[in-house]
Amino acid sequence: MSGPVPRRAGPGLALIARTAGVSVSTASRVLRGAPGTSAAARRAVEIALGTLGVQAPGAGALAAPAGPAGSGESGAGAAPALIAVVQNAPEGTEVDAFEALHLALVRRLFDVGRAAVRILTGPGIGSAAQAAARAGVRGAIVLGGGSAGREARALEAAGVPVVRVSNAPHAGARQFVLDSVRGIATALRHLVHLGHRRIGLAVPQDSAADARIAAFRRTLAAEMHIMASRDQAPVAIAAAGVLGGAQAAQELLAKDCSAVVSCAPSITFGILEAAGRAGLRVPEHLSLLTVGEMPDADVLSPPMSQVGFDWEAIAAAAVRELDRVIADPEVGLDYSVAPELVLRASEAPAGSR
Repeated sequence: MSGPVPRRAGPGLALIARTAGVSVSTASRVLRGAPGTSAAARRAVEIALGTLGVQAPGAGALAAPAGPAGSGESGAGAAPALIAVVQNAPEGTEVDAFEALHLALVRRLFDVGRAAVRILTGPGIGSAAQAAARAGVRGAIVLGGGSAGREARALEAAGVPVVRVSNAPHAGARQFVLDSVRGIATALRHLVHLGHRRIGLAVPQDSAADARIAAFRRTLAAEMHIMASRDQAPVAIAAAGVLGGAQAAQELLAKDCSAVVSCAPSITFGILEAAGRAGLRVPEHLSLLTVGEMPDADVLSPPMSQVGFDWEAIAAAAVRELDRVIADPEVGLDYSVAPELVLRASEAPAGSR
């Protein structure tokens, strides 16, 4: 008499969480149906399960692999093409400015029958090019500069087609440049329209800092008819993390700014923290606009106004253009993506502190 047929083990919780781009605890809560998980997290885990070839919870989850819809593959266990999504690992308390774009890319790749492989890079982390080669990826979408930029060049040298999405242009890259320079100008014009005359800029210490600062001073000079010197247009360059953002905020508050434009999520959180310690309320005493991604901007207190990007549209375009590069390695692309102003409740007409 034969024994029971062994059941093939499904992917572990850590792999599901890594594929979804969420924490292990969040993935666990979603899979258990526990309360307190966001719709975005539930959708990310759902897509991760499909990418890994398992059924959703309640229907034999983590049991038998099945190819995702639209993959074009047939037969049990057939795997979709792998696409690497490479980005910098957040350092310490740093907030991942590309998290929303990563999730949008995972969704889009799944919708077109591909599987996203998330590869984090940074100090002390092995080469993304080597990891991608081991995984057999057909292409890569690289988010951001710094270590991710170095990995983009290494991937291209290894023969992997690459499309980049970052805040600054890179010579010779096939890229989508998120035009935060135009975003800063948009934010400043809005604050000047509200009557603010003492506006500060807080930027992360990265490759886009110089261009952002130049745009800030150029726009202030044009809008307010001033020289926009360092004294008239105060700038704080922030180190990584919320602490760096708080220190930058203290610099700008000491210079009596009634409004601040922040260029990174961690800086925005740091400004909120520093303003609270100083007894200042946003927006009654300090108006705050963030340029770029701001996680959960609509549920913060106050809801954060921002000059942001349509991540779903960018993800769809990046996947489409990567297909072009895979089909024709000689094709070039260089797009500039303009942000949009979304007003919520973190800025108000100028008053007195």
